[in-house]
Amino acid sequence: MRRRSVGVYCLLLVFFALSIFRLHYIESSGYLAAVAAGQGRFTVNIAQGRGSIYDRNMRRLVNNRSQVVAAILPTPQAMAEIYRVFPEDERIQILERMRDGLPFALELPTIEVNAIGIDAFEIPRRYGELQIAPHLIGYLTDEGRVGVAGIERAFDQILREKGAVLTARYHLDAAGRAMHGGGVEIERHNQSSAGGVVLTLDANIQLITQQALEAGAQRGGAVVLDINDGDILAMASLPVFDQNEISASLHSEYSPFINRAISGYGIGSAFKTVTAAAALESGFPPGRSYECLGYINVGGQIFRCNNLAGHGVVDMTRAMQVSCNPYFISLGLQLDPGFLLAFSRQLGMDAALELAPGLFTQRGNLPSSAELASPAGLANFSFGQGSSLATPLQMAQMMAVFAGSGTLVTPRLVEGFTEDGINISQPAPRFAGRDVVSPQTAAAVRQLMVDVVEIGSGALARPIYGSAGGKTSSAQTWQFVEENGVRREVVHAWFVGFYPAENPRYSIAVFVEDGLSGEQTAAPIFKQIADGIHLITAGNEN
Repeated sequence: MRRRSVGVYCLLLVFFALSIFRLHYIESSGYLAAVAAGQGRFTVNIAQGRGSIYDRNMRRLVNNRSQVVAAILPTPQAMAEIYRVFPEDERIQILERMRDGLPFALELPTIEVNAIGIDAFEIPRRYGELQIAPHLIGYLTDEGRVGVAGIERAFDQILREKGAVLTARYHLDAAGRAMHGGGVEIERHNQSSAGGVVLTLDANIQLITQQALEAGAQRGGAVVLDINDGDILAMASLPVFDQNEISASLHSEYSPFINRAISGYGIGSAFKTVTAAAALESGFPPGRSYECLGYINVGGQIFRCNNLAGHGVVDMTRAMQVSCNPYFISLGLQLDPGFLLAFSRQLGMDAALELAPGLFTQRGNLPSSAELASPAGLANFSFGQGSSLATPLQMAQMMAVFAGSGTLVTPRLVEGFTEDGINISQPAPRFAGRDVVSPQTAAAVRQLMVDVVEIGSGALARPIYGSAGGKTSSAQTWQFVEENGVRREVVHAWFVGFYPAENPRYSIAVFVEDGLSGEQTAAPIFKQIADGIHLITAGNEN
C-alpha cells in the first residue's frame, strides 16, 4: 500500500513538472501570443480634437499651434528613448506608468523620437500660451473633451463633431499585456476637417485691444464695436486665466474667470452724454448756461464738482469738456425723470444680451422710478452715480448711437459656421438697427465728444493718427480699501468714445477696475487701441 502511494506521488511530480515546462515553452515560443492575437485588443486615444474657432477673416483662434503626442508601448527601446528625451523629474513618473505593460498616450517635447514602441504624431494644440480672447472662447474640462464656458460651451456639440480623432489599437496576450510583436493599428477619423464656428472678432484688433489693456490695467475690460452693424471686433478682460491649466487659476486673486467686458459696474461721468442727449431731445439748447460754484445743493444734500473752486458760467459744450457735475445735475433736474429713465433704456443701458446660445451679458442696472422720485436720486442719476451700472459692451453700444446717426445696433459675436475654413456655410442672422435719437441730436453729442478729446478732459485719449471723440469717467463705488495705512475709496475709471472723429467706424469702451481716474488711466488705453487700429487698417488698404 505504501509502495503504491509513493508511485502515485512520483507520477504527480512528473505531471506538474511537465505542465510547468509546457507553460514556459508556450509563453517563450510565442505560441500563446499567436493564439490570443485575435482575442484581446487595447485602444489608446492619442488625440480627441475639436472643431476650430475662427475670426471674421478666417484666422484660427484655436488649433493654431502644434504639439507632439505619442502612443507608447512599454518596450525596452521605448524606455530608453523616454530616458533620453525627458528630464529626470518627469522621467520617473512616465517609467512608473510603463510597468503595468499597457500602452498609453503621452505628450512629447519633440517629434525627433525613434524607438520600437513609440508612434509619434504632430497634432494641433487647442490653446496657445498667449491665447486671443480667452474669456470669449472659454475652456474645456481637464480631459479636454467638453466645453464648459464661452464659445466652447455654447457650440460644444458642433465643435465635437468637427474634431479629428486619432487612436492606436494593440493586441493583448492572454495575460492582458500588449504584445510587442503584434503591431499597432492607427485609426484616423475626420482628420482633414476644417469645420467650426466663425466669430465677428478681428484677430488683429483683438490682439491690439488685449495688449493695450494689459499695458495700462491690472483688472478691467475693453470692447471695440463696429458702429455700422454692431459686430464685436474685440473684447478683452483682465486678469486672464490659463486655458491649459484651469485648476491653477481657480484660487487666483481678483477672479480671473469673470469677463469684465460683459459685467456691470458703476458708470460715472460717461453717463453725462445720455443726460445731454435727453436734454437736446427735450428741446434744451446746447447754449444753455449755468454758473458752477464748485457744488450744488439739492434738497439740502450737497453734490460737489470735480473742481472745488467751481467752473464759473459754462454752457453744455464747456461743461462736457471739463466734466462739470453741477451743470449736468441742474440739467437733469429739469428733465422729466420718467423720460430720462425711458430714454436710457432705449439706449440699451439695462438690457441683457445673448451673444451665443447660453452666453449672456449682465443686464446692468438703472434706478427705479421710486428712486428718481427723490431729487437727490435724480441728481445722482444725471451724472452717472447712485445705483446705475453698465457693462463695457453696453457703453460701447450706447456710444455707437451718437457716433452714428442715432441708430441703436445690436452687438453680434457669431458670424456663422464653416465646413472648410474658407467659406461661411451658415451665416448667423443680423438684426436691423433701431432709431432711438434724431440724427441732429446724435451729431450734436458727437461734436461734444470730439471737443472733450481735442480741448477737454480727454486729451490723453487723442490719437496720433487723426482725431477721436469720447468721454472720461471716474465712478465712485462707496467701497473702501486700506493701502499703507490709508483708507481710500475704490473708484472705477472709464473712457468711452469713437474713432475716427470724421466718419466714425469704431465705438470703443475702456473700463479699468479701481483705476481711480478715467482721464489718467482709461484714456491712454483708448488712444493705444485707436492708434493700433489705424496702423493695421492703413496697412490693409495699402
